[in-house]
Amino acid sequence: MILGQIVGNVTSAVCHPGLDGIRMLLCEVLDSQGQGTGRIIGTADWIGAGDGDTVLINADGDAVQVYAKNPEAPLRNVVMGIVDELEGKGA
Repeated sequence: MILGQIVGNVTSAVCHPGLDGIRMLLCEVLDSQGQGTGRIIGTADWIGAGDGDTVLINADGDAVQVYAKNPEAPLRNVVMGIVDELEGKGA
C-alpha cells in the first residue's frame, strides 16, 4: 500500500479502451510522516476521493482490473480508502 494525497484530476479525450469510464486522479506519494515526496502517480478511483484527501493506494495492477471488470485495463494503482487520521510512530 502507498499513502498519497490527491492533487488533481486526469481528463482525456482519447484513452485506452480498458480505461474507458474510469475516474483518474493524480496523487502525490507521502512519506511515513505524511509529508509529500514530490513523486506524482496516477490512480483509478471508485470511492469518490477529492482534492486534498489523504488516501491509501493499492499498487497491485490486478486490483484495477477487478474493479474495472477488464483484464486489459493498463493501470496499476487504485484508491482503496480515504484516510481520516494518521497516528503512530511515523505520523
